[in-house]
Amino acid sequence: MLACATPQPKPQLTAPDWPSVPPGILDAFCARLQMDAIATGSPLALVSTTRPLANPQSMGALARLSRGRVKTNRVPMSTEELNRSLPIISEGSVCGWRAFAASQLDAHRDEMVVELSAPAISPFEPKTGGMFARVAVGGEGASWYWITLIPTGGGGWVVGPVFVLVQ
Repeated sequence: MLACATPQPKPQLTAPDWPSVPPGILDAFCARLQMDAIATGSPLALVSTTRPLANPQSMGALARLSRGRVKTNRVPMSTEELNRSLPIISEGSVCGWRAFAASQLDAHRDEMVVELSAPAISPFEPKTGGMFARVAVGGEGASWYWITLIPTGGGGWVVGPVFVLVQ
C-alpha cells in the first residue's frame, strides 16, 4: 500500500526580529561605501537609530531592481517593517562611525550622514529581506542603497549584495 504525503507549506518568511541593528550590517555597508570611494578616511556620521526611509520613491527604486512578480499586498507590511525604529550598534564595527541621535540631524548638515532603515522582507523578492541606506550631505543629493539580507534557514540572516538604487 502506498501512502501519499501532502507537502507541508513552507512557513512564511518574517522580517528579522532584532532588538538592534548588528555591527555586521554596518561592516557590509562600509565595504560598499569604500568601493564607491565614499568611506575613505575619517569616521562617517551615522544616525544612531533606524529611520523611516521607506516611501513611494524608495520603494519604486527597489521595485525597478527586482526581477520577479511584485507582491503588491506585501508592500504595506514591508513599509511598516522598514519604518520601525531600532538602535544601531556601531561599536565593534570595522569602519569608524560617529553615531548621533536623529534629533541632532541639523547639527550635522555640513557633513556626510548615513541613515539606515529597519530590516524587512522585500515585497519584490519575497525570499529575501533587506534594509534601505541613505547617504547625503545636508539632506540633498542622496545616494540610496539596498542592503540585501538572506535567511540562513535557522532563523538567522546573512548580508548579501549591497545594491545602489539611486545616486
